[in-house]
Amino acid sequence: MIRKVFIYGLAFGSLSASMVLIMYLNKLYLHHNMLSAIPVLGNLIIFGVGVYLLVKSLMKIQLEKPLTLGKALFMSLIMAVVAAGCNIAAYQHVQFNEKAVFNEYKNIQLNSIETRVRIDFANLSQKDQNVKITEYRKNFEENLNWSSYAMVEMQMFLSIALVVTLLVYIANQKKQ
Repeated sequence: MIRKVFIYGLAFGSLSASMVLIMYLNKLYLHHNMLSAIPVLGNLIIFGVGVYLLVKSLMKIQLEKPLTLGKALFMSLIMAVVAAGCNIAAYQHVQFNEKAVFNEYKNIQLNSIETRVRIDFANLSQKDQNVKITEYRKNFEENLNWSSYAMVEMQMFLSIALVVTLLVYIANQKKQ
């Protein structure tokens, strides 16, 4: 059973990671339109479908005892960790091996911080605006770190796995 969880985790994690690569390598972050949202939404939907399929397949396995909610949750959370690991690996690949793409993304975001602060805090003095810009840029730099990305991915995948598992399990219990 654990082998099935790892296979599902790697399969749907790889599909999810491909969405991360598509977003960065095709420079979809340059535009703020529906096309640039597809990889982000696809990342969530692909993993949600994967958890759904995993839980349904676990429910079909004939075990000595019926599948409990706790066991289904545990298995889907393991799958979430494996899939998040795939996404983190894809992000690290972009960050460390595709430096031109990553630096372009970083520079665009840093420039937009300055523009946004100048607009949002137009009533502040130039010195105060520069302090805010420095503070926001420092925060952004910290969030670009792969460990921050890993924490966000883990939280996102674990929460998706939790919600989808609960929904599938409860829906299946109502049918019986």
